[in-house]
Amino acid sequence: MADLVLDYALLHTLAGGLRELKGKIQFDVETGSRRSIVTSDGTVVDSGQVGSSTLYATLSAFFSACHTPFKDSMELLDELANTFDGIAKAYFDLDADIAGKVNLDRLQANINGWQADTAAYDRYLDLKDRQITFQYYDKDGNLVDGSVPVWSGDPVPKPGDAPTSIAGTSPVGSNNTTAVLDDAGNVVSETTTVTSGDGLTYTEKTEFTYRDTDGDGKTDVVDYTSTITHSDGTEEKIERKTNDDGSFVVTSTTSEGTTTSTVTPKADGGSHQVTVDHEGATTTTDIVVTGPDSGTKTVVGPEGTKVYHGNPKTGEWTLVSEETPEDEYPYTTVTI
Repeated sequence: MADLVLDYALLHTLAGGLRELKGKIQFDVETGSRRSIVTSDGTVVDSGQVGSSTLYATLSAFFSACHTPFKDSMELLDELANTFDGIAKAYFDLDADIAGKVNLDRLQANINGWQADTAAYDRYLDLKDRQITFQYYDKDGNLVDGSVPVWSGDPVPKPGDAPTSIAGTSPVGSNNTTAVLDDAGNVVSETTTVTSGDGLTYTEKTEFTYRDTDGDGKTDVVDYTSTITHSDGTEEKIERKTNDDGSFVVTSTTSEGTTTSTVTPKADGGSHQVTVDHEGATTTTDIVVTGPDSGTKTVVGPEGTKVYHGNPKTGEWTLVSEETPEDEYPYTTVTI
């Protein structure tokens, strides 16, 4: 099967073209509804300017008769434009989200490299002037002092400033991620902006908090708050908070309401998740690890039960069974 490729930039352009077409014919349609006759430049003319009252009446009747189908076509243009624009923005937002995550991973790799270079330089500064001293007997039998430098290689270059931004690689439009680091080199906030090159823009800002819950001096919990401005102008806020028992809650808030997911990890790598959407519907997801790279995911919600097999580590799942809920109000058709 061939891959499906959607050009959201083209769809967005088509939506704009449809709305432009509607704007061009709207005046004529609205004028026609009043049985008026207009010239090509939009000027309304009377029967005297037409030169024949009979012809004027015929043209007026024609414009009036055409009003309803043209009005219907304008509504269809609106629906088609909204459909094209909705698809374009949905797929653009999806790609923009992926681009931001890729940028952040690339930037984090650069930061890790900078931290390694900084540690190597600090080690060099610590060792470059040190010497190991010792005593030995010279060829005449005299006990003398000697020394050798601890550092014998080439000097380690001093790293520059920490990397705090990275540009994406998309040939169309632009995407860029900037970050703010703390003294330990952790990313405490990052902002990604993606543009399509034809008017679509997606922005995501995330602030991170780091916690050492077991007191070993190492971070073991990273929580975050993300604010996303979608290409249609709507905002979404996603927040993750980790509890002391290791479970965590992810909330997503939009203009429609708040969806909350509570996730309880299991010792073997599985998890139990309960999600309540903005309408109050509840979905549970249980992941059971059955092997080093295998497991089962069971999703139970308003649409029924779905069972998947796959790899919990990579998040790759294949649907193996599905059960839809029974009709809440079963009935039997009776023919009279």
